[in-house]
Amino acid sequence: MSRIEIDYAKCVKDRICIRACPYRLFLDSGDGSPVLHEKAGELCIECGHCLAVCPVGAISLNGVAQESLKERVPSLDPSPESVEQLFTFRRAIRAYKTKPVERELLARLLDITRYAPTAVNEQSVHWTIVDSKDELRRLTGLVAAFMRESNIMPMVAEAWDNGVDLLLRDAPTLAVAHATTTALTPQIDCAVAVATLELAAAANGLGACWAGSIAGAAQASAAVRELLQLPEDHNVYASLMLGYPKFQYNWRPERIPARITWV
Repeated sequence: MSRIEIDYAKCVKDRICIRACPYRLFLDSGDGSPVLHEKAGELCIECGHCLAVCPVGAISLNGVAQESLKERVPSLDPSPESVEQLFTFRRAIRAYKTKPVERELLARLLDITRYAPTAVNEQSVHWTIVDSKDELRRLTGLVAAFMRESNIMPMVAEAWDNGVDLLLRDAPTLAVAHATTTALTPQIDCAVAVATLELAAAANGLGACWAGSIAGAAQASAAVRELLQLPEDHNVYASLMLGYPKFQYNWRPERIPARITWV
């Protein structure tokens, strides 16, 4: 059960918390002072909107006060132009340098994904990182074998037999996002987390490519699940190859116009 506390000595009765709470757990007492819904502790999803939005730090959640939180630095906000470039120049990288991805960098990027949205703030995403060259080759072989046995894209297994990796493209790192099957929207949560990781990686000089075949193999192959050390009640919902790009992409090929219906 969540514990929300209001410091009325600090509160300036601006009603911001009342408007910002997604579940309307702050109610107007009549003069702008917020009071808590009788089931606030039970219904709160601990998203922290109240902590983040109060301009005077009058709210604490589970004993955490605003002054202990990291504060936004406006000068670090990217420009609209830099965001557009990051998103539109992103490429699916399928050729990597042999240089490994530093675990310190990867840990920092994965820490960023903690702030990606999840349904009702469930924070359902778990990660398995494979960055051992031997384990990556073993995983690729297991997935290729699964695809051969299932008659899925037989040219992939054939290429692997001939020494060509069309699955993980010899990437030095694979990030696998998984979650419990009982989570509210595990597939969406994991996809959003992987998309967040991909863009964070691009901003830090890394290339990435979604590894779609891993999820299917992980659901059906006991050997793949064992290698990834998945809990019994977890499924893989998305995965991402990561590494330093071998080539630089400096031009942006066109895409079809956005298909929009205005209602």
